[in-house]
Order: sequence, then structure tokens, then C-alpha cells
Amino acid sequence: MKEYTVKEVSELLGKHEETIKRWIRSGKFPNSYRNSDKEGWRIIESDLLKLKNVVPINKTEQQVEELKSDVDESELVKLAYQAVTLSSPKNEILSILSVVGIKCTLEILLIMQQSPTKVKNPEGFIRKAIRENLSPTTIPIK
Repeated sequence: MKEYTVKEVSELLGKHEETIKRWIRSGKFPNSYRNSDKEGWRIIESDLLKLKNVVPINKTEQQVEELKSDVDESELVKLAYQAVTLSSPKNEILSILSVVGIKCTLEILLIMQQSPTKVKNPEGFIRKAIRENLSPTTIPIK
């Protein structure tokens, strides 16, 4: 089983080394060990693979960066939806908005927010906004 240093794990996950050490102390990596102060901590590959947002170790750096940006963007889409509607998005809505990207999502959510009446069917509204290429300057009029 492959072992990683704290520095390697921090680079892989895009986290600070102190964050990784904190995770070790809190038990997030239960099989990690420390031989000496000089060698530092070693984290076992199986512990890394148990984390939800970790990409497989054999991915190239470019693939890792693309995956990170996808994850970050889907999280941004979710947060934007929650901020506008004050509710969590359903999986169907998240999948639709994740496809169009964060910029288009923000435009659609702005249209929803500017709507004179409360949008009763957000999923239908979002689909229509995408289909009709609506923008904040072309708000639909009833």
C-alpha cells in the first residue's frame, strides 16, 4: 500500500499542511502513523480513498485541476441557489444548473429573484429560462 507525506497529501487535496495534520489528529486518517519527528507523518492510500472529495491517485495534474474546478463550480451553483431561494436545490435542479455553468446559473437566479411574483415551479422556470435564452435584461412579462 502506498504511503504519502503530509506535504504530498496537502498538494493533492489543495489544502494547507496544517489542515492535513489537524485531520490526522482528529482521526480522519485512522491508519496514519509517525515514525519520528524527522520523517513526519505518513498517510496510507486507503485512508485517502475513503475521503469523499478525493480524486484517485493515478490522475494527472490537469485532470485533478479540472475535477477540482467542477467540484468548486457545482458547490457554487448550490450556494447561489440557496442564497436566492432560501432552500436547498433538488438533485434535478442541481444537475440542470451544473450543466449550464455558474455564470448562466447566476443570471437565471437573478431573473428568479427579480420576478414580480414568487416562482412556484423553480425547475420549470429554470428549464424555460435556459430554453429561451433569457437574461436579466429580457425578464419575461406576464
